[in-house]
Amino acid sequence: MSDKKLITMELEGRKIRVPEGLTVIEALWDTGHDVKRGIGCLSGLCGACTVAYLEKGAGKVRFGLGCQVVVTEGLNVIMLPYFPSRVAAYRLEEMDDPYSRLPEVYPEVTGCTGCRACNVCPEWINVAEMMKKAREGDCAGATEPVMDCHMCGLCASRCPQSIAPHYVGLYLQRASARRYPIPPNLEERLAQIRDGVYRAKWDEADALDEEGLKEFCRRVREEPA
Repeated sequence: MSDKKLITMELEGRKIRVPEGLTVIEALWDTGHDVKRGIGCLSGLCGACTVAYLEKGAGKVRFGLGCQVVVTEGLNVIMLPYFPSRVAAYRLEEMDDPYSRLPEVYPEVTGCTGCRACNVCPEWINVAEMMKKAREGDCAGATEPVMDCHMCGLCASRCPQSIAPHYVGLYLQRASARRYPIPPNLEERLAQIRDGVYRAKWDEADALDEEGLKEFCRRVREEPA
């Protein structure tokens, strides 16, 4: 049995006792919940495990990821389902300038009122500012903030105009990749991978056990670049 202090919290509408220091996902598993839907990377990258939570004594509900939010005494938390949003169909390879086509692909962007309700991002992206720049035609400026977006969809769940900022952001990311060429050093490395330059090292690493792999990684890190 764990010697960690037990705390009382409300999870999915039921009061439970769990060890202090667990994340929401770990608390669900600790109490026997067979959680499969809404679970992804467990590293705060995929955005699958969105939660809404109210801390003890707080007056405002907050949003985050279940794999990152740590449970505390009196915490009230629920898992949020996937939020349905419109996904536009487009072919970037047929566009000369994808940035200029944003109003055509996602015309709802022009209906953004700047209410800032979308600023609930667990990655602290200023979604409202991104939408403002996109609405004003500054697509290049709007792209950089959303590079850390992990598509959890919380911003869409809060928008009173039924806009899906995360899908707008995904379009901007793809448009940026289409507009700006790959750096020469990256293009060279990708060509080496395609040509199998590193195949022998991959095969060597694949055949190792855990201890051998650790030694292999140590040796590779010490090799000159």
